[in-house]
Amino acid sequence: MENKFKDKKCLIAVPCGSGYVPFITVNSLMALKFPCQCSFIMKDRTRTDQARNYFAQEALIQNCDYLFMMDDDNPVPPDTLEKMLEDDKDIVIAPILSRNANKEGENDLCAFYSRDEKIDDKIIKIYHNIKDFKEEGYLHQIDAGGCGAILIKRKVLEKLNELYSGEIFEYGNIKFSKKYNIEGRMIDKRTMSEDCEFSERAINAGFEMWLDDRICPIHITQFQVVKYKKDKN
Repeated sequence: MENKFKDKKCLIAVPCGSGYVPFITVNSLMALKFPCQCSFIMKDRTRTDQARNYFAQEALIQNCDYLFMMDDDNPVPPDTLEKMLEDDKDIVIAPILSRNANKEGENDLCAFYSRDEKIDDKIIKIYHNIKDFKEEGYLHQIDAGGCGAILIKRKVLEKLNELYSGEIFEYGNIKFSKKYNIEGRMIDKRTMSEDCEFSERAINAGFEMWLDDRICPIHITQFQVVKYKKDKN
């Protein structure tokens, strides 16, 4: 079968805050199948948002068609890049469970749906972890997700780079004028990780984010690993 991606270019990027990469992650990278031309870059001992912005700029400088980011604690299956390219979405992520369990003892999926809430006469998006997907099949359109294993098309990077002056990834912090009761909690601000802030920016710019549940990386915790299982979220 002809490989339609053979002339495409992808930057594979790994943020590594500690400077130490687990052996299982190295094995994952070594086993990864490359359906297109790939280059590799790592950024260590750097804040996550800054590392991701550095990768985005490098992908643009190197004239790459895609940026694939894999966190150092999220080893992926060998066919991850193949499947994500085949999905042909603006942004596609893999399902990754949170490192720490919630109060019910379960590890939440790092993917989110949102709803609009009127706060301070503005519409603010409130995010919640996905329990059940809206679509059948393996592809699911989502409102935000973690960047532990993510493929981003160049056009997304170009547009957001223009809108946010190169700071595509930033931590979100919207302060309210007073405390509001949001889903049973009294809060006076909405804070978000750099990956969820990126998700909101991309969707606001007209792009779509999807999750491919055929691809199941593991998440390395202090004492074990956790992994998403379809229909057993």
